[in-house]
Amino acid sequence: MRTTLIAVLATVSLASGLAGTPTASAANTYLTNPLGFAYGSVTGVAQYGHPTGMLVTGRCNRYAPEFAAARANGAEVLAYLNAANRPDEATNCALDNGFYMGDPSRVPLWPYPTDNPGSRVNWQNTHMADIRAGSVWADYVVSYVEDLIREGKVDGVFLDDLGARPWSSTAAWGTWSQTEKDAWAAGSVDIVRRIDALRRAINPRFIVVNNNTWDINRDTPANSLNGERYVDGICIEHHDPAGEYHQRIAGKPYGNLGHRRLLIIANTTTEAQQWATVQGVTHVSDQHGTGGYQQVTPPPIGFHRLTDRPKTFGRTTIAATPSSGMSADFKRASKFTLADKATLLRFAAYLDGNGGVAGTQSVRMVLYRDNAGVPGGFVAQSSSVSISSGSAGRWVSFTAPATALDPGAYWIAIHTGATEGVARNRGGDTPGNWYGNADTYTDGASNPFGNPGAPGTGTLSVYVTYTVGY
Repeated sequence: MRTTLIAVLATVSLASGLAGTPTASAANTYLTNPLGFAYGSVTGVAQYGHPTGMLVTGRCNRYAPEFAAARANGAEVLAYLNAANRPDEATNCALDNGFYMGDPSRVPLWPYPTDNPGSRVNWQNTHMADIRAGSVWADYVVSYVEDLIREGKVDGVFLDDLGARPWSSTAAWGTWSQTEKDAWAAGSVDIVRRIDALRRAINPRFIVVNNNTWDINRDTPANSLNGERYVDGICIEHHDPAGEYHQRIAGKPYGNLGHRRLLIIANTTTEAQQWATVQGVTHVSDQHGTGGYQQVTPPPIGFHRLTDRPKTFGRTTIAATPSSGMSADFKRASKFTLADKATLLRFAAYLDGNGGVAGTQSVRMVLYRDNAGVPGGFVAQSSSVSISSGSAGRWVSFTAPATALDPGAYWIAIHTGATEGVARNRGGDTPGNWYGNADTYTDGASNPFGNPGAPGTGTLSVYVTYTVGY
């Protein structure tokens, strides 16, 4: 395992869940969080277990329980993968050898220079791998990442060295022909393009960060800038926070999935704090020096909860059967299970105004804890929304206070006021997941849910949006 990262890491800036939300610094409109590298030991990983710290695993410890615990508390965990360089020898690590096709000797080498193919070296004790578009190795890497996306045990990948060019002196980039340069950049772009297509189809929340740049500010290979659209960001290592070039690439937009991640590895804690004020930066680390990536150091800045990778619990599909126009001063609820420690962001319900009555009807959402199979204690309620007669069916979003939620069973309720009979939900298509009772709208939802109540059929088309951890 390498103990240093490349001179220019391609890292991504993590955008706040609300565009334009300011940080503590007036210079950066992105919230910033600490970043830790645990290539070897997992000691200290728990320090990053807050919304929304970030951890990069090593090649052999990805499934350590410490990472799972940090994720459960709100951290984002990225799996380290180096597709650009193949170790010269197998290791004692089954996970590492598994990534390198069962045995690193099976990984095809970069077929350049033409007079001595397979001889390119970027880092000590490695050789550069054949990442050309459509190569056997490139196909294997994409398939491996697909498995990680489907597995769901990490939040994303940290793709070391993939980018427009290698940066070490041993790679001797200046001696490469333009054909070789273009092939390297095209191969890197093709790998992230294919990974991006897979995550969009399987899990758009999956983070992709490459540890290199696509814009090298000089003799940039043809089409290498296309790589920026397929990743959530890059990583920048050991550079002056005042440097014009590195500030420029830190501020680029990168992918369009809404969760930018721009990572910085600074030389000192002071520099990490300075980088946190640079536009576009989302995560900073002060790990540096030989062996500096083997074990996390204390977070150099505080934590700021990001809302750009939300999750949901409830029913996100639209039931086939509409209700009749909903009664005034009444609550109806369905039960759902939350698997995570969470912070409530907002509610949603599928509503229309086709209940048959003219006017508007006031609607709010309410969350209750389960109490032996019926709604119990009050947790939170949303803002009020007016549904107009004749309005088309749509998912209506309700703002709510940030509220800590423990894993468990909850009831998501629709609470309606006047005018009776305007609004409708959908939910009469399943048995036995409905409970309701009368509750005056004007004084807010009752605590607890209240009796008498009555069960009914169907499951409401309602859900809660949340972030992991609190």
